[in-house]
Amino acid sequence: MNKKAPKNKTKALEKEVIDLRRQNQFFELLIANLPGLFYLFDSDFKFYGWNKNVETVSGFSSEEVRKRQLFEVFAGEDLEKIKEGIEETFVKGEANLEADMTTRSGKKVPYFWTGASTLIEGKQYMLGMGIDISQRKKFEKALRESEALYRILAERMTEGVILFHNFKILFANPAFAQMLDYEKPEQMIDGNVLNLAAEGFDVYFREMFEAIQNNTCKERFFQARWMTHEKREIWVEGRANLINWKERNSVILTARDITDAKLREISLQQQTENLRRENVTLRSSIKDRYRLGSIIGKSEAMQVVYERILNAAASNANVVIYGESGTGKELAARAVHQLGSRSVKPFVAVNSSAIPENLLESEFFGHKKGAFTGADSEKMGYLDTADGGTLFLDEVGDLDINLQAKLLRALESGGYSSVGSTVVKNSDFRIISATNKNLKQAVRSGTMREDFFYRIHIIPIYLPPLRDRKEDIPLLAEHFLRLYSSETDLRQLPGQVMEKLIQYDYPGNIRELQNAIQQYLVFQSLDFINMESNGENSSPINRTTSQEPDSHNLQSQVDTVEAQTIREALRKYDYNKTHTAEALGISRKTLLRKIKRYHLQ
Repeated sequence: MNKKAPKNKTKALEKEVIDLRRQNQFFELLIANLPGLFYLFDSDFKFYGWNKNVETVSGFSSEEVRKRQLFEVFAGEDLEKIKEGIEETFVKGEANLEADMTTRSGKKVPYFWTGASTLIEGKQYMLGMGIDISQRKKFEKALRESEALYRILAERMTEGVILFHNFKILFANPAFAQMLDYEKPEQMIDGNVLNLAAEGFDVYFREMFEAIQNNTCKERFFQARWMTHEKREIWVEGRANLINWKERNSVILTARDITDAKLREISLQQQTENLRRENVTLRSSIKDRYRLGSIIGKSEAMQVVYERILNAAASNANVVIYGESGTGKELAARAVHQLGSRSVKPFVAVNSSAIPENLLESEFFGHKKGAFTGADSEKMGYLDTADGGTLFLDEVGDLDINLQAKLLRALESGGYSSVGSTVVKNSDFRIISATNKNLKQAVRSGTMREDFFYRIHIIPIYLPPLRDRKEDIPLLAEHFLRLYSSETDLRQLPGQVMEKLIQYDYPGNIRELQNAIQQYLVFQSLDFINMESNGENSSPINRTTSQEPDSHNLQSQVDTVEAQTIREALRKYDYNKTHTAEALGISRKTLLRKIKRYHLQ
């Protein structure tokens, strides 16, 4: 047994040696075929091991590599970098750097070098690897050259150029700095681009820049007032475009100063508006001052309204008309439209509160065939119809807040799309709004967008309630009498009836007076539902004390109903005579005769 033990130990030892040789051969083969440059040298900088790439890249044979010192493949600054790197590796244990290796043919190849040191049997060795970064260097060089080229172009451009992300300015060229009264472009870096906008334009620019940066749109043209560094107000125009800058959505903006041209344009517009206003005023004779369009009244309050309507008609700005129910807001809107430069184009009236929420976009922007269930054909929207003319938004305070944003974009030339379509359309329309609500309170409560409010609230017109202009009641009463009486039987009101009409406060305003006159002509009496004035009895007042029947009474009733029916049909079909006649089942000629008879236009 003692003789077998040494033999077993010898065999085990031989097996371990064979295994170690196999492992060494495996690691040597692995190292020899590693990508990049793999190397091992001692503290005297003599090579002990390397892979095949060292020979292939350097151009030296294995024998030549063995006889050479490490520093022979580096020169100049690269040699100094390598020496410092090796020293750092032997001191700290590891290091990495970039340096060019010089091949046997003299070619320089950029490499990224990394190394780690270790102590073996009291001697320091360094194991390292080099990775060819030629392609990366080429890309970096190309990028630097591109950036330099674009920077030179931007700096040489006569138009102002800035680049910004999340409203923070990243770059500005000299032309932009000069336009905004800065001495150097560097003074603008890191500033907030919204600070450039003059008062009233910051909301517009915020919406525009957010839309571009969020990729809602890729380009926007603008014209606006800006405030310079010296607090000087200028007009600028330009474009804002979406670009990808350092893997982030950013905005590049080009702009130029158009102050002189814009001021000349504004001056010309003002002259044109003054001439138009004078023309409109001349058209309003002294007699017409008792009425304007279909509006009737000679009171001081109505003279103020007439003046506001004439001013609004001479302008192309958006108008909002305030007034209680029944004060004639739509009549005022039609007067602004008919006296203005858009009178030959459509007047599209929309009751904002009467459209179902699920049909809002379809009604305003139109829809394509098949866009949704029930969309059997393509349909134009209100904006399409109002192109060149006026969009009248009655009860604008009830307009859906999401629709407000889309209307705002369409107003600012951002365009709109029909439901079911991706085609962007544009419409040149003016908004005239009407409401009996406090729109500023609606903004505070969040039911109306602030930017939409300021966009439509350019020219406000306030219609007084009838109780504040009672001197107009006789004129209005006479007008309604002429409207509802037959041509051969023009009615007159007894003094006591007129007195009672003047005393009443009319919570329903002119509409209530109109209904009262119609009722009087039919039933020969006034019967206001809540008629109480100075404590008097609210019983009906008869038109006549005679009990004899009026021989014209039946005809009067027929005429009144017929006139009212025709009037309602005309309104429904926007005073289109052909459509109205078809709806009433009469000829167009008959309709025109009856319109003349009942003074309906």
